[in-house]
Amino acid sequence: MSRAPLVLFVTYGGGHVGMVLPVIRELEAQWPGVDCQLMALTTGHLKAKAQRPTLGYLDFLHLVDGRAARQWGERLSEGNTSPDVPIEETFAYLGINYLDLISQHGEAGAADHYRQHGRYGFLPLHFMRQVIGALQPDVVVATNSPRSEQAVLETAKTLGVPSVGMVDLFGLDSDTYVMRNIKPDWTCVIADRVRERLVERGFPSEGVVVTGNPAFDGLFTEDNRRRAKAFVTERGWQDLRPVLFAGHWEPQAHPATPVPVGQALPREIETVLRDHVRQRPDLALMVRYHPSDWTQYPRLADEPRIHFSEPPKEPIHPLILASEAVVVQTSTVGLESAVAGKPVISVENSPAAHIWFSLAAQGVSTGCAEPRDLPSTLARVLDGRITSASPAFRSDGRAASRVAQVVRNAAEKGAHNRFLPTADRTE
Repeated sequence: MSRAPLVLFVTYGGGHVGMVLPVIRELEAQWPGVDCQLMALTTGHLKAKAQRPTLGYLDFLHLVDGRAARQWGERLSEGNTSPDVPIEETFAYLGINYLDLISQHGEAGAADHYRQHGRYGFLPLHFMRQVIGALQPDVVVATNSPRSEQAVLETAKTLGVPSVGMVDLFGLDSDTYVMRNIKPDWTCVIADRVRERLVERGFPSEGVVVTGNPAFDGLFTEDNRRRAKAFVTERGWQDLRPVLFAGHWEPQAHPATPVPVGQALPREIETVLRDHVRQRPDLALMVRYHPSDWTQYPRLADEPRIHFSEPPKEPIHPLILASEAVVVQTSTVGLESAVAGKPVISVENSPAAHIWFSLAAQGVSTGCAEPRDLPSTLARVLDGRITSASPAFRSDGRAASRVAQVVRNAAEKGAHNRFLPTADRTE
């Protein structure tokens, strides 16, 4: 390459920006001179910007009709704003995406498409072609999210720019990434069984690489091990067996289970576990609800062996490391715990387990039919009579390093192919 290699990363918020940031840090450490450009969208924008220079849609407003984009953005922003996203970035994101819909479907078609799908129907293919044209990246990296990430990976593929996708979880058919017609050159996954599933769905076998999820690398840092030890020591739990319950709101009902939407199931699980711990003097309990809604649950008083965790004050990884067993419904905390080698129990009458995925069915956990069975299941797991987590998901804290190597290989292979006649280029 005659200039510094440039890698374009595109991601949104949630756990996805947490996958990308460690890869960028590792790539910059491994490859002196590499230029990593991060485009972090929606709720991922400020999170990324707090750690490194970050691009957003607003930075590319000059590539489109900026006035029209602003007008559309303001018009569509009602009900589509978040305190975690700068308002000007929101206007640019909505407006540019809507202009792209008009380019693809015409004005009437765009209006109809948006009425049916809202912002979930965005796929800014024209815009991402302009972004790639402006930045001229040597490789494009994105997560398995739809919309902007899908658009940038598909556009890179059609333009002959090497592309790398990162799948966060299990690669099930419900993940739109798995069923796309245009597939990236390389895909990084968490385990062999995910790799096998993607290859069965038409991904090139040589292009699907088991790397682990970089967002989980923090489970192996010395700092988090120290935090876990300090958490236990501060509470005098050194001689106890801490159990972590990571619960969440059930967003939908399902005919396979009578569990309703809302808090009923997690609150029942918490009640059963609290009662069980009170009867078992060798146990302690950490109650942890999802960061987006933890304040909506009744805050029961702490007890000497029962702790209610406040997500803004306590990161999840030290709590996982402090535990000897983890109870979940379908929370990704269960997968993280398996990655760390902790036994996991999943409550299988969760509607989410039927709608999205069962951790037990994926080999991550021991399934527990309903909350009332937790005491007996937990006893068998803690006593070693059940081995709950498949070793296939265990990692070593070096997922980011492995993904970074895939990205570097993709960039270097892409540079080689640019000097070959078209007929001689490898796929």
